[in-house]
Amino acid sequence: MAKPYFGKQPLPDYQPSDTVRAALKAWEEALKREEETRHAARKALADELKADTDLPYAAVAAHPLVPWTEATLRIIGQEYKVPPRQPNKAKQAAKDD
Repeated sequence: MAKPYFGKQPLPDYQPSDTVRAALKAWEEALKREEETRHAARKALADELKADTDLPYAAVAAHPLVPWTEATLRIIGQEYKVPPRQPNKAKQAAKDD
């Protein structure tokens, strides 16, 4: 059931306590660290995909440690200019040698 509306009510002046301020500051710092570490993880995966052109995105996405889907890994690959995957063509060229 919706709350009854009695029109705009004046709000009391709120001043957060030092505990609330400290908790919010710690949370903001944790979010900043999370963003930095997420970008580092994305770059590390892109570097591995660049290093092994036979490694399919699906194989990386299937690993339980990797939190991203194959589609997201393809987006990461585009961001970091990972060469396109052609594992069958690469394996065929190796057989021909």
